[in-house]
Amino acid sequence: MKGLLIKDFCLTCKNKKLIGILVFMAVFMFAMQGEDMGGFIISFVTMLGGTFVLSTITTDEFDKSSMFLMTMPIKRSTYALEKYVFSFGCSLICWVASTIICCIINRREAVETVLMAVALLFVISFFQMLMIPVQLKFGGENGRMVLMGMVIAIFGLTIIIRKFGNMVFGEGAVQLWYQGILRFIDGLSSGIVMVVAVTGWILCFILSVRVSIRTIEKREY
Repeated sequence: MKGLLIKDFCLTCKNKKLIGILVFMAVFMFAMQGEDMGGFIISFVTMLGGTFVLSTITTDEFDKSSMFLMTMPIKRSTYALEKYVFSFGCSLICWVASTIICCIINRREAVETVLMAVALLFVISFFQMLMIPVQLKFGGENGRMVLMGMVIAIFGLTIIIRKFGNMVFGEGAVQLWYQGILRFIDGLSSGIVMVVAVTGWILCFILSVRVSIRTIEKREY
């Protein structure tokens, strides 16, 4: 796995245009930061770090390079796991850097910023668990289109559920259900919420990895 990580790191460093654009966007957002921009900046920069893995998957598939890669003494399961390690590692580096900068800028709210950043990292990791299997399954451009379609479908389904719920149960019914769920969660102890969240994260991670490994093992090069 070490060799694969070095390969992806070198491929990412060679993509200077992408890195330059991302760094410019991150610096611009930090410069324009307002009082309520900390959470958005941390989530944006962390997500950018996680998407570096998409360019490495695309490069691996370019000109059938993955066919040559699979002749190396590596297991396909190792290749799939390395993409998670690389994606989570890049996200973690960007998350630490953006969180430290936001804490320095907003020293009075440093504790709240760190707690918010931990929650954002947790949520973003779920998107990465969805992103990697889709990208490995459908490839570069097709994978991006599928991810975009899934995001649009989720938003569309949310709107449909809201409209249908309000139509059947009355105006504002869905919002009341949502508020009731939030009150129920708020009434639980922090320990129970943490155990449930960590357990759900582990189960989702195992499922995502199994799908990715199965996808790579069934692929014909």
